[in-house]
Amino acid sequence: MRLCSGAGCGRKVAEDVRYCDECKTERGEAVNADDTRTHTTGYTELEDSLRKTARWQSIRRTVLHRDPFCKRCDAATSEICDHVVPALVAIQQAQESKRYPLDKHAGYFLLSNLQGLCRSCHGKKTLEDKAHVGPWPDIIAIEAAAPKKVWAF
Repeated sequence: MRLCSGAGCGRKVAEDVRYCDECKTERGEAVNADDTRTHTTGYTELEDSLRKTARWQSIRRTVLHRDPFCKRCDAATSEICDHVVPALVAIQQAQESKRYPLDKHAGYFLLSNLQGLCRSCHGKKTLEDKAHVGPWPDIIAIEAAAPKKVWAF
């Protein structure tokens, strides 16, 4: 027997095992019935299906082009297109606002709710989002206040 390699975890595990089941779950590693591990992204099925669309890939490129440097540390290159307000909350707010009757997932794609982050800052922000208490900012109001493109002909 040995101690689990999880940070601060003192549980005992077998010699050939690195993490206990609880630490595997925290690290995003799902434990199957046959004791095999699979990596999980933490996305729901809905989020996973939306991030694989051509629409998302186009918006992702736009955001990373708009924010070449991380919006939090302003030092590293942006690698991840992150939702300021979590995606599921944004989708719910957009549906409740009734501003997008033809697109039930509009909140996922709002540019004013997206930012480019480096991997390090994204990890920190994800932990902050999980610990968030209280109401989230109203992204529909933020989107309405965002400057619109001015066409010059």
